[in-house]
Amino acid sequence: MILDAFKFTNNLFSNHFTKFLVLVFPVYVIIFLVYSLMSSIPGNEFGTTTPSISSFFLELVTNLLTLYSVILSILLIDDICKEKKRSITNYFYLGAYLFIKILVINLILTIAVILGLLALIIPGLYVSARLFFASYVAIIFDEGIFNSLKKSIEITQDKGWKVLGYVFAVTIPLIFIMILVLIGPAFLLYEENINIYMAIVFFVTFLFMIYITIYGYRLLVNLMETSDESI
Repeated sequence: MILDAFKFTNNLFSNHFTKFLVLVFPVYVIIFLVYSLMSSIPGNEFGTTTPSISSFFLELVTNLLTLYSVILSILLIDDICKEKKRSITNYFYLGAYLFIKILVINLILTIAVILGLLALIIPGLYVSARLFFASYVAIIFDEGIFNSLKKSIEITQDKGWKVLGYVFAVTIPLIFIMILVLIGPAFLLYEENINIYMAIVFFVTFLFMIYITIYGYRLLVNLMETSDESI
């Protein structure tokens, strides 16, 4: 299943990268612009003491826009696989329509994982695996919040640890690759031109987010095909 997911992800990523660049990357451009505006505030540059309000606002906007980019990515991936076409405007509209529902799902997931981590780290990781596909289900099948969470639990029934392993199989290597890719620019640009460095960081983050989202989509399809539960 892992090899199939990687093969699928590599093919879709390389063959349709331009579509992601046109639809999803502008969201990361906005994130970068917000960062640039915030860092231009006196006393708010990287490496200095950042006002708590400004830092919180930047973190909030970044997280919300990143979530929106994930929604757009899942919509695009599903349309590519089902050979559907829609306008860019329609993607943005549908993404906005789904945003609150996906935000609530992710908040529930975050709370559940935190509670699991408070007990022990392992239960938190297990919970994250069981609820990993809730956002996919909500977007692809237009399910409600609780039905999406329920379906994710059903799909991963007796497969929670396997799903966790599947997710780690892509996230851990990508984290190491990201560190290796960014360590050079960090030495060259961090002190000299932090804005250029952050632009590189946001672009690399965009690439890895797209890759992981495609990979998750394929895992969901494979698990649905082997699950006794229908969706």
